[in-house]
This record gives sequence, C-alpha cells and structure tokens, in this order.
Amino acid sequence: MNRTVAITGAGGFIGAHLRRWLERQGDVTVRIVDRDDWSDPARLAEKLSGADVVFHLAGVNRAPDEEVERTNVELAERLVAALDTSRATTDSTPRIVYASSTQESRENAYGRSKRAAGDRLLAWAERSGGEASVMILPNVFGPGCRPFYNSVVATFCRQLATGQTPQIQVDAEVEFLSVGELVERMTQYVSDPEAKASRRVRVEGSRRLFVSELLARLEKIRDAFVPGGVTPDLSDPFERDLHLTYLSHCEPAGWTREPQVHADPRGELYEVLKLARGGQIFFSTTRPGVVRGNHWHSRKTEWFCVVRGEAIVRLKHVDGGETVEIPVSGASPRFVAIPAFHVHHIENVGSDDLLTLFWASEIFDPADADTFADGALSVTPVPSAIRAAA
Repeated sequence: MNRTVAITGAGGFIGAHLRRWLERQGDVTVRIVDRDDWSDPARLAEKLSGADVVFHLAGVNRAPDEEVERTNVELAERLVAALDTSRATTDSTPRIVYASSTQESRENAYGRSKRAAGDRLLAWAERSGGEASVMILPNVFGPGCRPFYNSVVATFCRQLATGQTPQIQVDAEVEFLSVGELVERMTQYVSDPEAKASRRVRVEGSRRLFVSELLARLEKIRDAFVPGGVTPDLSDPFERDLHLTYLSHCEPAGWTREPQVHADPRGELYEVLKLARGGQIFFSTTRPGVVRGNHWHSRKTEWFCVVRGEAIVRLKHVDGGETVEIPVSGASPRFVAIPAFHVHHIENVGSDDLLTLFWASEIFDPADADTFADGALSVTPVPSAIRAAA
C-alpha cells in the first residue's frame, strides 16, 4: 500500500535522516515542506493535502528567547491551519508526528515553545478526529549532527577530530539515542497503519552516560586512528554509532591511518587493524625461499590467505604425527585456519615476493604472546633457481 508522507524540516539533522530512509522505501511518496511553503498558506495546505503522515520537525532552538518561543508556536499554528484547509478539500486527516524535546518540561523559552507547540497539535487531533504523536526526544546524535549547537556528542567529535581538547562544564548524566534508532521508531507511524498516535510519547534513549564517560569513549575512537590504535567494539550499536558520528566530523585526511610496519630480512609485516573485540588483521611480504612461522599457539586462532604468489602452509601437532601440507596461491585465494597446538609455517615457493593476509583472534601482546617457537617443521628452502627449473 503506497503511503504519502510530508516532512517539515527535512533539511535538518533528523529530517535528513528520515527523508533518506523514507526515499529508500518503494511504497512511500515523500513531500518536502520547504521554507517558502510556510509563508504561503495555500501552498502549505497543498503540500499536506492527501498526506497519510506529516512529520513536523521544523523549528528553532538557537536564537533570542522571544524569537524561539514565537517561531516554534507559530509554525505549529500555521501547520494546524493548513491541515484544516486541506481537510476541507480532501476530507482526509493525516497523522501528525512532532519532534519535541525533554526540555519541554523546563521553564525556558525553548522548553515552553516545544510544549506549547505540542499542545496545539494534540488539540487539533482531538477536535478533528485525527491523530497526533508528540515524541519527547532525549539527546539525539549521529552522522551529520551539528557541533556547538545542541549535541554534546557532535561538539566533542568535532573538537577531537580537529586536535582540540574538549572541556566538561558540568559532568551530568545524559540520555543518548542515535538518529538511526530514532528514525526506526518514527517510521512505525508510516509502516503500521494501526499504530495509535494521539498522545505524548517519551522516547527512551539507548544509553545513559555521564559526560565524562562519553568523552572517554570518544577519545578511544580518536586514538584508533593513530598507528597501533585499537578500534573499539563496533558490534555494540551504540559504539558503532559514536564511531560513525566521529568519522562524519573528520576531514578526509582523518579517514586514513598509516599501518605500523615491522621489517626484517624475511620481508615486511604491516599491522592493518586491531580490534577491541575481534583480534587483529595484518599482512606480510615474504621473500622467495623464506619461511615464516615455526611456532604454535594454545588459545589463539589464525587464518592465512595468500593473495599474491605461491606458498605451502605446513602444520603438525605439537605431540607429533604427520605433517600436513596445504599448497596456496594468489591465483586462487583461499583461507587456511590454524588450529591450536599445531606447529605451523608458511614457505614462499614462488619466484616473487609473497603477499599474505592474516587474521588473529587476539591482538599480539609481547608480554602474553601465546606464541611458542618450535622447529619441528624446519625445512631446507629450495633455491629459487632450482625451483624454477623443476
């Protein structure tokens, strides 16, 4: 069933995310209410005419108090008037979803204006037989949120990304919600025609943190971009969304990181990525005829994948038994898992440098490396000239 959705404030932070989500749906038609529409009652009514859902996200929160209080209430009143006009011609009543704030319980200009605007919309729903949902939002963050505006996450991200040192004025506990989670909750009013909307709804955040705790997490994200840095656990959606927010405040040069390089006569080893949960990714070059390894692990899992060159992976249990040989080639890459308690090595049997990608289930720690040397697989490398002639 095709649904028509109108959005005010579609150019703002939440509005842009909502618009992008709705435009990806094949059964939703999106109408954008822009700035010019507000000054023309007939044009505004036309934009709302026949809409199934209207998301009212336009508003002011950074201006002189009088302007903030007047503008937010006026926008709600103009919206109500336009809804009445469109209803008279189409005999349809859309759902209204209004983005309010936890500040509506405070006696400041912004809080009063958000509360009054919500009251206007709920009153319209009651007298018209329509539905209105006033969504009381916590601190919303995500890619594209504005720094030095109304998001402490965005402000800290911008400061850290530009080499500044954030300062904490009041270390209060704050409730946070990512914009992606918010959009999912908002769009229930589009996807579920039976969802009831005539009420004030306090939207719960996904995490409560003191400002100092937030800053500590963001500093870890920043530090992941220095050589040897460890990427936080991005399987946690909250941590993932903080990471995405930080990236959105970096200049393109901040999206890159030089790997740590360890070189010796065998070749080079490049540390690519260290993960707080998920181990470590690295790759190495290996000179022709050279063997890497001859050790085993008791708890660590590794995967090898040759992406260029020719090699043999050899494995043998530490307690003895047969040596297993696995030929591998960059011409047909495949991953080889290294079981625990198996001495293993990889030998470059080609005539060019070998390029091998590795994943280890934990970050290498020299103080607790779980790497035990063992020469049980020692071989005498075949000279390249002989191998080429064979």
